[in-house]
Amino acid sequence: MGEQYDCEDLREITSEWLRSYVVEMMRNGKAPRTIHRKISAYRTYVRYAKRKGIMGSDPTDSVALPKLAKRLPSVVPEHAMMELFEEEAFAKDWKGRRDRSVIALMYETGIRLSELIALEVTDLVRDQSELRVVGKGNKERRLPLLEETVSSIEDHLNTRPFKSRYLFTSDAGRSLYPSFVYRRVHYYLSLVSSLRKSSPHVLRHSFATHLLSRGAELTAVKDLLGHASLSSTQVYTHQSLARLKELHQDSPLDVRPKD
Repeated sequence: MGEQYDCEDLREITSEWLRSYVVEMMRNGKAPRTIHRKISAYRTYVRYAKRKGIMGSDPTDSVALPKLAKRLPSVVPEHAMMELFEEEAFAKDWKGRRDRSVIALMYETGIRLSELIALEVTDLVRDQSELRVVGKGNKERRLPLLEETVSSIEDHLNTRPFKSRYLFTSDAGRSLYPSFVYRRVHYYLSLVSSLRKSSPHVLRHSFATHLLSRGAELTAVKDLLGHASLSSTQVYTHQSLARLKELHQDSPLDVRPKD
């Protein structure tokens, strides 16, 4: 915790000592998240010491920490997502059709990973180009689909070598599981994006951010995402135009026409 704050017995640390330590770290330019992490480490020790009966109170309780900046959701640039579907990234067999359908569905509807895994064949409402999704709290919502996506899903269902009540399955024909979907999404997003975190949830973030950047109403995006309140959706409004430009510039692909 710094030479000037050396202490032979951690049980002797007081609230005043910790407050001084936080002030010193702020003066030295430590990031708020770093300060939180250091105090959290001591708080963990205090919880252990209280369980062992060697401390009776937590000196961190009265220590005010600097506010943490909200982390903006990771987002794949819109042109990069378009590039993914335009290129020959997906194999022509049933597995490739499945992968394409899964990526398209998550990006086009913003459904959660758990919702994707639970989808059954009967949840695809073909004649209305809709997807029936049961989200948190057992609440059902209907999500519109592009005709191209419906056709892609139907091609997948018609060519996979086994029957299943689930809309999508693993290579072995079993129901999908989180790590399988993560690996497939990570592989395809890494082809068009330099994001370190290329998880299925990034597709949900990208869906919401791209809709709002195109002028969609916040309440409409809330309903599509299945959020219970607007406060959960408002995080996407913090994706400013400057941030979106930054994401586009960071992409390894330049799809502008060449001279």
